[in-house]
Amino acid sequence: MRLPKYIDFSKTARFNDLIESVQHCDLCPRLCDRRKVLSSANGSVDSKVLFVAEAPGRLGADRTGVPLHGDRTGDNFEMLLGNVGWRREEVFITNSVLCNPKQDNGNNGTPTPEEIANCSAYLEMVITLVNPDVIVTLGATALDALGLLSPHGMELREDVAQLVPYRNARLFPLYHPGPRAIIHRSLAKQRSDFMLLAKAVHPVKGLIE
Repeated sequence: MRLPKYIDFSKTARFNDLIESVQHCDLCPRLCDRRKVLSSANGSVDSKVLFVAEAPGRLGADRTGVPLHGDRTGDNFEMLLGNVGWRREEVFITNSVLCNPKQDNGNNGTPTPEEIANCSAYLEMVITLVNPDVIVTLGATALDALGLLSPHGMELREDVAQLVPYRNARLFPLYHPGPRAIIHRSLAKQRSDFMLLAKAVHPVKGLIE
């Protein structure tokens, strides 16, 4: 008698299945031909810290395939990580929308509510798979995207750098490290925010009591 084929339900196998599924997504007419930024380059699926940004940048992840890497936003993010002694390989990074919402003039655009809603199932699956202790949103769009999954009632300006319960994890809203967002919260303040984050959680060991 032939034994049934063994099915691998490991995190890595499930992540590879999710990556494959994302590559075939065509829900958003404006985005369906763009690069889908979800791969092993997003980081460790075993991390205790999950970063959620807005969308891949045209000069960054849309070009490199690595979220928050390759442009000024990526440089700022990597500097903020380095200041607290963290490495990209220790965290997981994704976006509320997995494709670059480029405008007709070639510049980065803002994801529409419909595009964010279309991608919310993938965001849900990433969160479920990684199962982090802390979800760090970078910018108001990412914070709102989390609110679509489970209402949290948080506003970025009022709740920045506050560690609050969210589902079976904690939510830590931060400003986006992109050049435009620095107008609203300087890199010096963002460095302080990351220091607060590092006091609350370690990307490998988890929450610090």
